[in-house]
Amino acid sequence: MTGVFRSLISTCGLLIGLFFMTSGAWAQQVEVSSTLNPVGSGARATGMGGAFISVADDATAASWNPAGLIHLEKPEISVVGSYFSRSQTYHSDIHPEIESTNSMDTAGLNYASAAYPFVFLKHNMIVSLNYQRLYEMDKKVSFNYTLDIDGTKLNETIHSVQKGYLYALTPAFAIQVVPQLYIGATINFWGDYVGKNGWEQTYTQNSQGIFFGHNLVDKFDETSRTSFRGTNANIGFLWNVSGPITIGGVYKTAFNGKLRRETTSTQSQDLTDLSIHDESTTTFAGDLTMKMPASYGLGISYRQSDKWLIALDVYRTGWSRFSLVDSAGNEVNPLDAAPISEGRLKDTTQVRLGTEYLIIKEKYVVPVRAGVFYDPEPAKGSPDDFYGFSLGTGYSTSRFSLDASYQFRFGRRVTGDVPGIPGSSADINQHTVMMSLIYYF
Repeated sequence: MTGVFRSLISTCGLLIGLFFMTSGAWAQQVEVSSTLNPVGSGARATGMGGAFISVADDATAASWNPAGLIHLEKPEISVVGSYFSRSQTYHSDIHPEIESTNSMDTAGLNYASAAYPFVFLKHNMIVSLNYQRLYEMDKKVSFNYTLDIDGTKLNETIHSVQKGYLYALTPAFAIQVVPQLYIGATINFWGDYVGKNGWEQTYTQNSQGIFFGHNLVDKFDETSRTSFRGTNANIGFLWNVSGPITIGGVYKTAFNGKLRRETTSTQSQDLTDLSIHDESTTTFAGDLTMKMPASYGLGISYRQSDKWLIALDVYRTGWSRFSLVDSAGNEVNPLDAAPISEGRLKDTTQVRLGTEYLIIKEKYVVPVRAGVFYDPEPAKGSPDDFYGFSLGTGYSTSRFSLDASYQFRFGRRVTGDVPGIPGSSADINQHTVMMSLIYYF
């Protein structure tokens, strides 16, 4: 291959790197398909829209407000299964060819716990061990893109599939300090304790067209595997201000998550009319630090009677701390891989309102639950607005509780996962179904 042709191939690769979403930048992103905000688990809580900080009186309390565990009077075990579905429709006034709809779904164990209450030094106490799957990472992105500049017109196809999730293994403890005040804490261990903690991603980028008067065919394939580990804590309190009114608070500490990423990339480029071919394969393994933000929330609940309860939560997450740092100290925004010097994310505030009404019979109870919420996500510039509602019901006896919930969460014209394409946005719909079973000994 002559130096001129080598230069042409090199320039081709450079242009593709500049004008297309090459996997190098793509792979530095952290693609979370569920809400980025830290939330708890359980069909009862989610049926109330997640307004549970000041309620937290079942086995899932460790994920919302560990102080609430003190409500448990008997040893119990719980298990929560979930089904999660996401669809996203892309829009762009400048590049309408990207308009398409992608969808995915996943199901699995969302939460499990075992709790044991006891009395020590005349104080009610409880210990529990909990598993929580906090972030769904499964995602599918597929769209077309056209680059049309002087001397070049290339049609691009992007396809990315990601699978995995992040979970924590959590011991918890709570104590009743005085009759009206409870406090509790958890330590959350993120790692490969009961399965893989992380995600895998495959990325394919195909382009074909005219490059400076020559026929170009370019293909880029990449596979990456990322593992995640770290440790943080949750601290909470519950204070019964008066008979019907309870106030709760929770603080979830910031921490540095450790990522290990292994990547293999293959690129082939052909100038077909010149019979020129170039192909290369690269591998990379490196460690990254993901700075996870602290979050805190306050909740208030009003129990009008044994049958009816209403709760309100306000929750704040410090996304301005959220960043990804490589071994050389380079710090980027995990959402789009842009240097952190271009601007940090802004903190977000969630608002959740929920209610529960109990139909009480002699041998069983049937609850009816509903909730609404505002759950913004961090984005470059201003946070993206997400809203949602939920419904729930169940069946409880003296030996067990079975609950179910449905939640719909949506964002319109929010930041899409196609960075680098001007004026692009997405409509996102998320559906979550949860089933909880609690057994009392």
